[in-house]
Amino acid sequence: MPVNLIDIMKRIERYGAQVGERYSNIAARHVKVADLIAAYADRLEELTARFNRAAEVIPRLRCAVPTGEPLDSAIPMPDLPDRYTLLASDGSQINPSRHTRVPFCVINVSVLKMVCGSGEAPQVHTESQFLDYDSLFLPEGGMVSEGMVALRRDLWERQALMEWAGDLEHPAFAMIDGPLELIREPRESSGFSRFMDQYLATLSQCKQENLVLLGYIDKSQSDLISRLLELVALHDAELEQYHQTPRRFLGVKDISFLSDLLVNPGERSAIFAIHSQSAQLFRDDLALHFFYLNVGREGKPHLARVEIPKWVASDQELVGTLQAVLTAQAGILGTRPYPYLLHRAHEEAIVPISEHQHVEKMIVAELERRGIPVEEGSNKQYHKDLPAGKTRYQG
Repeated sequence: MPVNLIDIMKRIERYGAQVGERYSNIAARHVKVADLIAAYADRLEELTARFNRAAEVIPRLRCAVPTGEPLDSAIPMPDLPDRYTLLASDGSQINPSRHTRVPFCVINVSVLKMVCGSGEAPQVHTESQFLDYDSLFLPEGGMVSEGMVALRRDLWERQALMEWAGDLEHPAFAMIDGPLELIREPRESSGFSRFMDQYLATLSQCKQENLVLLGYIDKSQSDLISRLLELVALHDAELEQYHQTPRRFLGVKDISFLSDLLVNPGERSAIFAIHSQSAQLFRDDLALHFFYLNVGREGKPHLARVEIPKWVASDQELVGTLQAVLTAQAGILGTRPYPYLLHRAHEEAIVPISEHQHVEKMIVAELERRGIPVEEGSNKQYHKDLPAGKTRYQG
């Protein structure tokens, strides 16, 4: 038995009681947030002034910022274009490990291109990046972190899309899974700055090519709008103690109250800007914005958060087309809506364990050919790789 179910059963009742208490508290906060949405729906100048005051006194403030549309907006989608181009990219990686025979890193990225309305099957292109041995190690010693590898993958996912950008039928849209904002925190800060510069250059190139790059977040846990409304309920003195006091609307996710507004498939919320330390790196036409979109079906809404740059957010017609495109894509997968092409990109990018092991054997063979001694993997990894079963003491 992998877990002691008796021990767990003793805790489940307590767990359930804690969930019930937390659920009740969040439900009460939910009502207050919904009331503020209604009260401030059209008082955007007042709300923006409150945000500006908070941004002056609260370091590391993270919240939504109104852009001019009423807070309680439920904007229907227009008709889907007859033809448009859709790109999607996703990636996976093999992280370097001290437990393997040799440390190595592979990043695998797949890009799919589909001209919707053409009747043609999607085109698939997969690239694998094998990192140089020297790039696996930090100047101060030790190997690169998983965070830095993930950052490389994030950047490459976006750059790979640009290889298709020169010859597209417009309108053209490119999807990644997750936010456009890079919120990873690898310890190599100098490396982060270098990758950030490359990323911003890629976003600028997207704008030049009129390619709409968007981040799709399923089952969003974000509370950016809740955080904005929280500022209204605080006095100036409380703003200065923002990070030292419990949050008033803690646990109230944006999708919880927006689901009551976005009841029809294809409807979107108001568009908001993102204010955060990392978002400040995206300036002018690249400033990050987001909206929520109901990609569900009649009677069963399912909200996704969609991140876009400012140059897209400022074009109402383009945003409307994006609504229709994402709703159509998510509907392909039936009762569990998610963009079809993004799912396909994920399937193509996955590195199975058999290929992981094959790459390791190839590296070991090359080193042995050169007469370089190769260590064994760690004993820990050896035993983890054995077929599942129990190791019993033989006394």
